[in-house]
Amino acid sequence: MVADEISSFPCGLIVLNKQFSVKKVNEEILNLTGTEKKEWIHEPISKLPFYEINESQSRRINFIKCIGNSKDPVMHKSAMLRTKNGKQILVFLTGKKTSANEFSICVTDISKEINCAIGKIPELTLLSKSPLSSIVGKDEKIQALYKLIELASDSIANVMISGESGTGKELVAKAIHQLSARKSKPFVTVNCSSLSETLLESELFGHIKGSFTGAYKDKTGKFESASEGTIFLDEIGEISPMIQVKLLRVIQEKTIERVGDNKLIKVNMRIIAATNKNLREQVGKGLFREDLFYRLNVFPIQTVPLREHRNDIPLLCTHFIEQFNKQTGKNIRGLSEDAFRIMLDYCWPGNVRELENSIEHAFVICNKPMIDVFDLPQDIRLVSLRQGLCKGIDLTNKPSYFYTNLSEKNTFVAIPENRSPIDKEQLLALLETNHWNKTNTAAQLGISRVALWKKMKKLGIQ
Repeated sequence: MVADEISSFPCGLIVLNKQFSVKKVNEEILNLTGTEKKEWIHEPISKLPFYEINESQSRRINFIKCIGNSKDPVMHKSAMLRTKNGKQILVFLTGKKTSANEFSICVTDISKEINCAIGKIPELTLLSKSPLSSIVGKDEKIQALYKLIELASDSIANVMISGESGTGKELVAKAIHQLSARKSKPFVTVNCSSLSETLLESELFGHIKGSFTGAYKDKTGKFESASEGTIFLDEIGEISPMIQVKLLRVIQEKTIERVGDNKLIKVNMRIIAATNKNLREQVGKGLFREDLFYRLNVFPIQTVPLREHRNDIPLLCTHFIEQFNKQTGKNIRGLSEDAFRIMLDYCWPGNVRELENSIEHAFVICNKPMIDVFDLPQDIRLVSLRQGLCKGIDLTNKPSYFYTNLSEKNTFVAIPENRSPIDKEQLLALLETNHWNKTNTAAQLGISRVALWKKMKKLGIQ
């Protein structure tokens, strides 16, 4: 690789020799890190200042493991780059063998595109087996959530978990239980929105034989089953006025009556409730009892929507890829740069659950080492669908690599729906249409500027 090629690269470039020591670097990587060329040359790959993003402790990237031992090694990976002054930057690494004796790594700074500070050292270090480890995130808001969970686990107060669907309300409830003194006792979950009033009453309180049609034997209710433990009442805002009255009595008197019986049964369990509704508004409208609301809302916890901690998206992607690799037996290493950018750019109305489902969808389709754009669900990769799903959702400093105003049309540009590769004539025509504006052209193709630059070079377009 000649000097002109290195200096013209639109990203930080590191060229390694066959012993995987640094042979050349360009000005971009020096500017990014605030270092001098002499600090890089001859340094072994193991000492490069790149760190894993999914570790509670700083751990350097194992480049040899990422590259593999194949004859045509490639690498696609997100990482933390530590600058000379100690600042940490989220970057995307693309590496490949460029000759028999050289391996090149392209370093793209993507931290500004998601407007985050993912590099902060977390205030709370989690062990992999900690109950909190199921709630993945290093963002300050997630760290604050950890502290609330720990405070709740140390008390016996009723907890109300509020938040949008898919934000992990049940995970929060389980973590509170597992960190509490009741951890060795049952954790019982009831979805209050999935049952009719009659069935929910029977499910919660139990019934005796013959109390209604189909009651062929006595049944123990969930409140009894959760004895000495915790009962999690999900979607509590959906329960009827009659169930609200009975639940209030359980909280006040610590007793229940089975359906069809008048015998009082003492119960001792902690109640954790969850809702995706604004219960204060429900109280104001007369749809939820005010006295019950205050009994349940002793210790309120608000979960965080994914769009408010988007800097955790790389960490979550890595987490779910590892999870599905274990489940499926596949060995997918990560997301391509373009797929990664799409994940960062989406508003995630379904939150972490939607992100998990998107990775699972990709695992069904993907038969390559890396998840590509077309392995992702259409809702995420097609701008026409994304625009409708994200309408009215505010994303501060939202990246613009898929959204652009072309000429006078002032419209959003859709990512191509097929996999057909664009040829030289088509790309030249597209560049001419966009007056050789590479940002607009890349957006129209649904790829990054770096990917467009590589495509132009491959097709011999100056």
